[in-house]
Amino acid sequence: MQKIIIKHLAGSKANQTDGYELPIQELIFGRETNCQVMFDPEKDDLVSRTHCKITVQNENQFWLTDLNSRNGTLVNNAKITAPQQIYAGDVVELGKGGPKFVFDLDPRPPAAAKATRFGDAPSPVAATREVRVEPSLDALAGIPKTSATNVSAENAEPPRTIGRNTVERLITQAETNSRKKMINIGAGIVGVIVAISGFLAFQNYQSKAELQSELDRSKLEQGKQIAELNANKALSSSDIFKSFGNATVFIESSWKLIHIPTGKQIFQKAGCVTKAGKCITESRPWYIYIDGTVEPFLDIDSGLPIGESGSGSGFVVEPGGFILTNRHVAASWLTQNRNFSFPGFLVVCGDENCSKHEIAELRYDKDNKYIASLNSWVPSKSKMLGKKPLHGKIVEGRNDYLDVTFPKTGLRIPAHLVRVSDSADVALIKVDVPQSLPVVQMSSEDTVTAGDAITVMGYPGVSPDVAVKMSSQDPFNREGEWRQIPDPTVTGGNIGKVIQGSATTMSDSVNGYFSEMGDVYQLTVNATGSGNSGGPVFNDKGHVIGIFTSKRTDNSGTVISFAVPIRHGQEIMGVHKLVQ
Repeated sequence: MQKIIIKHLAGSKANQTDGYELPIQELIFGRETNCQVMFDPEKDDLVSRTHCKITVQNENQFWLTDLNSRNGTLVNNAKITAPQQIYAGDVVELGKGGPKFVFDLDPRPPAAAKATRFGDAPSPVAATREVRVEPSLDALAGIPKTSATNVSAENAEPPRTIGRNTVERLITQAETNSRKKMINIGAGIVGVIVAISGFLAFQNYQSKAELQSELDRSKLEQGKQIAELNANKALSSSDIFKSFGNATVFIESSWKLIHIPTGKQIFQKAGCVTKAGKCITESRPWYIYIDGTVEPFLDIDSGLPIGESGSGSGFVVEPGGFILTNRHVAASWLTQNRNFSFPGFLVVCGDENCSKHEIAELRYDKDNKYIASLNSWVPSKSKMLGKKPLHGKIVEGRNDYLDVTFPKTGLRIPAHLVRVSDSADVALIKVDVPQSLPVVQMSSEDTVTAGDAITVMGYPGVSPDVAVKMSSQDPFNREGEWRQIPDPTVTGGNIGKVIQGSATTMSDSVNGYFSEMGDVYQLTVNATGSGNSGGPVFNDKGHVIGIFTSKRTDNSGTVISFAVPIRHGQEIMGVHKLVQ
C-alpha cells in the first residue's frame, strides 16, 4: 500500500520521518494538537496553529494549500499564494527559516522515479608520440659510421664518392622536411589561439549567465516584496468581487421529513375533533405538548407535508468542488422550523407515554408559552410520532434536490451533503465537475475587532431576478425554458460586535457566561437578506473570516445581521480530535 512520507530536514522534528498510509483525504500541518503533523508549540514558533495542508485528489494528485498562515508556505524556496500541486521530492518550508521537510511517496510512482545517473567514462590513454629522425648525409650516401679509433692504412676501405644528382636530391628532401615542420608549428600555434579564444568566450558566456541569474533572483525578490506590500494593502469591495465573485455560488434546496424504518414521508396531522365517529369541529393542524415542549403532531399516513423549499448562498473552498454554506440551507431539518399554521388543536399529554391526554385549542400569541416552545422545534429531534415517544434515530430529513449554480450561468449542478457541524450553523457540500474550480482564501488567524471593514457577497431574495430563455437542441424535447441567471450582490459594511460563544470570567463572583446567539460576529451591513445565508464575509485583505448566517429585526425596523466565524467551517473540512 502506498504511503505519504514526510522527511523532516529542519525544525524540532529534524531527522525524523513520518509515514501516512493512503487513502487519506488530507494532512494538516501546524502547532494545534488536532493537526496530523504537529510541531512543537514553543520551538517552532514560525509555524501557525493550522499552517497548511496536503489534500489528496483522484488518489494520485497531491495539492498543498496554505491555510492563511502568518509566515506563509514555501515549495522549493518559492512562496505559494494559491493551492499548488506538489510531487515526490519537493521541499516544503513552513515560513522562511521555519521547519522544512521533503514530501515523498513510498513506493514512488514510475513517473516520479529518479533519472538514471551516468557514470564517468574512463579517460582515454594518450597515444604514443612518434619522433622522426632525419637521416644524415652519410646514411643517405650509404657511408657506415666509424669509431674515433685510428684505422691503419692497410685496413681502411677505399673512399666512396657521391654523385651530384644524389646531393641535389638530398638537399631537396631536407628542404621539404623543413617546410613540413614549419607547417606543423603554425598549425599548433593556430590551435592554441583557437583554444584560448574558446576559453575566453566560455568565460564570458559564464559571466553573462551568472549576471542574468543574479538579475533573475533580484527580480524574484522584488516581486516577493511587491506581493507582500500588496498583501498588506486594504482591498476594496470591488477588488474582492473581481477576485472571488466567481467562487460565490447560488444554492437551491427542497427537503422533507422521512420515517427511517419505513422510508415513508412524515406529515403533520390535520383534521377535526370527532365524537362518536363524527366531526364536531372544522379541520385544523394538530400539535402535541409533552414534557414541557410543544411540537407538531406527526403522522406517517396523511396530513400537512413537513418540509420546504428555499435558496441561499455558498462559496467554493477546494478546487475539487467542496463548498461551505449554512446548515439551515443544506440540511434544514437540523435547524429550527417555524412554518406553522394557526389556529390548531393541542394534545396535552398527562404522562410521558401520553396515555392520558386532553385536547385544547392553540392560537398564535407571541407571549404564549406553548408558541415559544414550538418555535424552538427542530424536526430531526422530534420526541413523538403520533402519541408514541421516539427513541434513537427514527426521524431524519432528506433533500429532494440540492442544486448549485455558478454566477452568470444557467446550469444547475446537483450537489450532495458531505458534513454538517454539530455546534454551528455550517455545512459542507460537494459538486462533481471535471474542471478545477475557483476558490476563496480563508483565514481564522486574522484578528477580528469591532469596526473592521468587511464585504458580504451572496444572493439576497429581495434582489431582482434576471432570467434568459434557453432554446432546446434536443430533438426529443424541443421546448425551451426560462432559467434564472444568478449574479451575486456585493455589500460593504463593518464588524459591529464580536460575540464569543464562551469566555473566561475575570472575577470569582461571576459563576457563568451565556451568549444568546452563540459564537458569532454581529455585522453592520444594509443590502442583505435571507438569500445571503451561507455566503462569504471577507475582511479588507480578501480573506473569508465568516459565513453569513441570519438577521434580526425589532419592532422599530432596526436590522442587524450575524456571521459564523470561519474556523467553524474549517473544522468540518478535516478530522479533529475532541479529547487528548
